[in-house]
This record gives sequence, structure tokens and C-alpha cells, in this order.
Amino acid sequence: MSDSDLKEPVTWQLVEFLAERVRLIKRESGFFTDIGAGLLLLDDEDSPASLTVPATAIVVDRITGTGGGRAQTSSDVAVTIEFSVPRFQGEDRPNRLVHRARHDLISALKFDVRDLPFGLTKFEVIDSQLAAVADDDGHSSVVAQITARAGLTESFQPVSISQEKP
Repeated sequence: MSDSDLKEPVTWQLVEFLAERVRLIKRESGFFTDIGAGLLLLDDEDSPASLTVPATAIVVDRITGTGGGRAQTSSDVAVTIEFSVPRFQGEDRPNRLVHRARHDLISALKFDVRDLPFGLTKFEVIDSQLAAVADDDGHSSVVAQITARAGLTESFQPVSISQEKP
């Protein structure tokens, strides 16, 4: 069986689903910003070496088991969606932009849970914050960070070890 025959793990399907929700954020659709048309970081290869434009990152932080059995587990998945605007890179009013982006992200993350990929049972925004951050090289950004939690049920095919008789 090749990789193309396998469906992505439901945790990665969640990342892709949330990316599609972020891509909906456009002024023409009634949002404050156009971050849906901007840089979206899902994996390391998506990120330039030096970030000079606003970008949105989606990261699964933690998967905590809540129950399960032999072939199925239930978990809570912690997700962070962060919109970052580098300071002094030509962006007009970066603080106002992150306030608007936070509002837009929360709006886009409100949806009917029946729209979630199979295996995801719930999704809720649990926190948001605005912050100024700086890295070791002195680059400064302002960020809007949304923390969310998803419920996950995964099914696994039990692996058996066959014992051959000599």
C-alpha cells in the first residue's frame, strides 16, 4: 500500500480543514482583513527563512488521550492559530491589523461541527490573546493568537504478531 492510498491522520485533516476556514477570510466576504489570501504556514517548508510579511500559522500543540480501547482512542487536541505581523516592514498600523485579524479568525472558526472531517467530534475556541513578541535577532512582531480545542476519535487496525511454528 502506497502513501497515496492512505488518508492523512485526522489530526492533519484538522489542520487542513482549519486552513480552509482561514482562506475564507477576505474583505469581499465581509471580513475586516484579507488574511485568507496571505501567507499560510502549515508546515516548515511553508515558512520563508525571514518573515517580512504578515502570516497565519496553524499548529497542533498537544494531543491528550481521554479514553479508548483496543482499536479506538478518544483525545482532546489543542490547536493554536496565530496571525503575526512583523513590525517596521511597511505594514500600515500593525496593531490595528492584529485586532481585526483576531476578530476575523474567531468569526471564521465558528461553524457547524457537522462540517468537521470524520473522526473530529467537537471544536471550540477557548482563548485568544494579542501580544508583542521579539526574537533573539531583534525582529519584532505583533500577534493575534487563538487557542482552540477539538475532540478526536481515531480508529486503528490492531496489529497482530503472527507466530510461526518451527
